[in-house]
Parts: sequence; C-alpha cells; structure tokens
Amino acid sequence: MNPWKNKDVFILTLVVGFLLVLSSCKRADSQSSQTVIKKTEKTQTVEVVHPSSNSFEAELLITGTAMPNQIVLLHAMESGYVKSIKKDIGDIVKKGDLIAELENPELYRLNQKLKAQLDAKKAIYDRLQKTYDQTPDLTPMQLLEEAKADYIGAKTELDVINDRQNFLLVTAPFNGVVTKRLVDNGALIQSGIANTNATAIVELQEINPIRLTIPLPESDASSIKKGMETQVSFPELYGESYTAKISRTANALDFASKTMQVEIDIPNKGYKIKPGMYAKILIKTSNRKNVLSLPVTAQILYEDEPFVLLVKNNIVQRVRLRKGLENKDFFEVLNADIGKEAQVIIQGKGLVKQGQQVTAIEKSSAE
Repeated sequence: MNPWKNKDVFILTLVVGFLLVLSSCKRADSQSSQTVIKKTEKTQTVEVVHPSSNSFEAELLITGTAMPNQIVLLHAMESGYVKSIKKDIGDIVKKGDLIAELENPELYRLNQKLKAQLDAKKAIYDRLQKTYDQTPDLTPMQLLEEAKADYIGAKTELDVINDRQNFLLVTAPFNGVVTKRLVDNGALIQSGIANTNATAIVELQEINPIRLTIPLPESDASSIKKGMETQVSFPELYGESYTAKISRTANALDFASKTMQVEIDIPNKGYKIKPGMYAKILIKTSNRKNVLSLPVTAQILYEDEPFVLLVKNNIVQRVRLRKGLENKDFFEVLNADIGKEAQVIIQGKGLVKQGQQVTAIEKSSAE
C-alpha cells in the first residue's frame, strides 16, 4: 500500500470535518442573533384606564378639647370672715343660689349708727316741714331745705352700707358646677374689688353647654366657616355622637403655633361630657359632583412630585399631576390636558419609562 495515498486521505478527512464544524457554528450564531432581535422587538404590555366621573366630599378629622362654657373664680365683693359655705365641690347651682355667707361686725355697727342718725334727721325734717306747712312765714325756706338735704344724705349713706352688707352674701353668677373650694369656715376674706390678691372662695364652671376648642392648622383655616355642620364623638363616651355647628372662629392665626382657634357649643344637660375630655371632630369642608377622576393606583412619585404615565400613540409620556379632592379610592384630576379619552397606566408603571413604546390593554376604571 502506498503510504502517501493514506496520508492524503487523512488530510482530506480533517479538512471536511473542519468545514462541517465551521458551518455548524455559523448556523448557531445566526439563530442566536435572530433570538436577540426577537427579544429586542418585543414591547412591554401595560394596563391602562380612562378617567371617569365621580363625586367627592372633602373631610377633616381633628382633635379638640372639651372646655367649660364659662369658668370663674368667685370672690367676695366685701371684706369679712366666712360664716358658712353653702356649696361644695360637685354641687350643681343655679344663678342666684347662695354660695357662701360672710360677716363683718364693723359694717353691722356702722349700719346701726347710720340708722339712728337717719331717724334723728328725719324727725327734724318732718317737724320743720309741718311747721312750714302751718306757718310758712315763720319758717325760713333755707332751713327746711338744709334739713331735707341732711335727711337725704343720711338715707343715702345707710343705703350704701346696706348694699355692702348684701355683698357679704356671695351668690352664683350663672348656672354651673362648683369645681373647687378654696377657703374654709372662719377664713378672713378681703374684698376682690379693693384687693387684687384677694383669696377666691370657690371655682365655678358652666358646663351646659360645653365648649369644644379646636386648634385648626393653617392649611385648613380658609376652608372652615361659622355655621358649618360637624360630627363630634368622645373616645371616653363609647357610642355617644353629637351633631353640632361651628359656633365661632378666631379668624386669626396664633403667631407661635400657626393655628386658628375654632369653637363648637354642645348641649350637655346630663353633664356626661366633662371638661378636659378629648373629642374627635369630623368636618365636611367641601363637596364636588361629577368631576373627572382617576383611581389612586394611577399616580406615581417622581422627584417627590405626583405624576401619571399616559400612553399616546403607544408611547409613554410622564405628566405632572394636578390633584383636587380625593378619597381612599379616587382623586380629582385638574390637568387641562387629561381628558376622558386619555389612556393612563395603572399596571406596569414600574416596568416602563418616558418615551418607551408599549402595548396598552384597556380596563374600565369602575373595575
């Protein structure tokens, strides 16, 4: 056998094998390239919704504090010592009820003295008047007028002392509840009119009606008006709910807290509401009917601002959002460039970006 002939056959076999392997690699590269092209050509599918009409009620839930309608430290208007205290802590009083009785021996003695002087001056005046009526020529008019003046002056002085003695009876200035007793029997009390540091006798609170005080934030101050209806509940009074209107507003912000004081009067005949209780107040600030809206799932945050993603001609567009009223499901759309026919992405927002081509599948906003 010819050795060179076998060598040629071996070399030919190697060449044919190499060519077969090379052809196989080219086919694999071609298939891989086609796969990449197919993947590149595939577009992202997103779910979109059209804006719909909805009605909204804007509500504000805020905490307030129950306060007395009136509260006063009751002082005596005349000095004396406490003879007796008629009302104690927790007692319900009506306007004019006797709270405490004071005594002042000096006023009593002065009263007796002025009574005696009045009787004497009245006798002189009566005698001169009788004489003048019978013999007017013998009684000078000036003498009669002086006697009359003395009599009237003495009567006025006695009336003043009587008033001061009446001030020793301390009475309730309004209906309420005694919440503090500050002195005991026998205590010396100075006049609250003549002394700025005089000791008070009791603290009196009017708690029917009760006055709710609400520190309203600056952001909500412009939407609250006198007469608006509210729903009030007290966590400590389970099941108790009250409907009341806003009674008054300060119409000015506190410079330190930037809040506006709002007050609500609530009837409290059974005295269930105690001063100091916390209350939850629900205020319906505004409402709008049949306005353009989107589900809350449509919005995204971009650079801390709300946006929505629209699909126009199968291209994603990011639009800054202008919102109005909202609730837990929908928000009002104020953008002039978003109409009822707009396609807004609600599913797949995190898979696409501005300018990307997508395939939109529509879904009703009512679903």
